[in-house]
Amino acid sequence: MKIEEKLTRLRELMKENGFSAYIIPTDDFHSSEYVGSYFKAREYMSGFTGSAGTLVVLQDRAALWTDGRYFLQAARQLQDSTIELMRSGQPDVPKIEEYLHDNLAEQAVIGFDGRTVTKRFVETVREKTDAKQISFDGSKDLVDVVWTDRPPLSREPVWELDVKYAGKGRADKIQEVRAKMQEEKADQLLVTALDEIAWLFNLRGGDIAYTPVFLSYLLLTKEQITLFAHAEIFPAQLSEKLTQEGVTIKPYEEIEQAVSAIPAGTKVWLDSGAVNYRLTQRVPENVEILDQASPIV
Repeated sequence: MKIEEKLTRLRELMKENGFSAYIIPTDDFHSSEYVGSYFKAREYMSGFTGSAGTLVVLQDRAALWTDGRYFLQAARQLQDSTIELMRSGQPDVPKIEEYLHDNLAEQAVIGFDGRTVTKRFVETVREKTDAKQISFDGSKDLVDVVWTDRPPLSREPVWELDVKYAGKGRADKIQEVRAKMQEEKADQLLVTALDEIAWLFNLRGGDIAYTPVFLSYLLLTKEQITLFAHAEIFPAQLSEKLTQEGVTIKPYEEIEQAVSAIPAGTKVWLDSGAVNYRLTQRVPENVEILDQASPIV
């Protein structure tokens, strides 16, 4: 399919779902700087292959924002695509939230895959568009419908980094993180950043090219360590070792269910600039959120 055909199909889906705009960022479900093949939705829909950029599609126009590293490349790759290049940071170039405010009617609905944007990003757009009573729907991955031959989620094997290279064992690291949680009176810590999880567990993977991380989420409490990842990526010996150390491995897809089940009165530490929007929406209303940078950082 040509880019114009992909955009036409996306707009049909937007119309079916009542979306006046649809946002397609570069990020995966973990706000990673670089992403695996499954997550290259913005590249698939625009033809732009740079590592940073956000595509915004409206019914009558589309625009892509990227930074100065990619102005020449983006101009070349977007040629004849009907997508307007927005050179971020340049004079008279609107920010995404300004563009949406200026080009959407009152009470319009903005759609996106809520796993690929952060709560902080959504709040930035909300603040700018609030006067128009614009609403948001992060429940649908429309690109997945358009992208019929999409690659599967990566499931590369995980391996352990020896403590002589890591400098400190994971038990010691976890103890330090729990001490920080205690200082902040946090009952649970939700971590989605892949590099933080890899560092904490002294584990490495291959789900992103040239970046030794593996797709996973972490919920840490005072008593439990739950790692959400594809079970088959852990060699049997490593899996057994982690179990003996008190680490429970649950299916990658069950993170939303786990967050939804956090008990009332719990204080959860998460970073809304890193945790994806859909996960933050799953946190029950009667749960207190401590919104600040992860103690792992």
